[in-house]
Amino acid sequence: MFKKLCLLVAVLSAIVLIATVPTYNSFAGKAKMIQRVQQNKSDALFGEEGTPLGEPTLTIIEDPKAFIGEPVDGVYKVDQSYLDANKIYPTQLKTVQFWIESIRLGAGVAGLLGVALGLWKPKPKAA
Repeated sequence: MFKKLCLLVAVLSAIVLIATVPTYNSFAGKAKMIQRVQQNKSDALFGEEGTPLGEPTLTIIEDPKAFIGEPVDGVYKVDQSYLDANKIYPTQLKTVQFWIESIRLGAGVAGLLGVALGLWKPKPKAA
């Protein structure tokens, strides 16, 4: 029974490892290079873009209303005050990468242990 359970853990670990590929690809396909900007009322009135906050990063934001204008050199501008007002918390792609890699590591270790314990045969006791 124990060996079957260990081999089941190994099979489930393999399924998790395989499932991380389309999961990551889904998030990576939604990620855009984004520059957050703080826009004041006067900025919008005079057609200015606002004050940049931090550096552009690959980020996942699915609300099209958060974007300001068209991308410049592949970098989209996002209004930080809109994100705050609508309680939108963007996810950086590197955060997704960290968790996917952690899940892969854990599933890999569990899978190896499952196979090792499932196939391990103890030495017969001497009579």
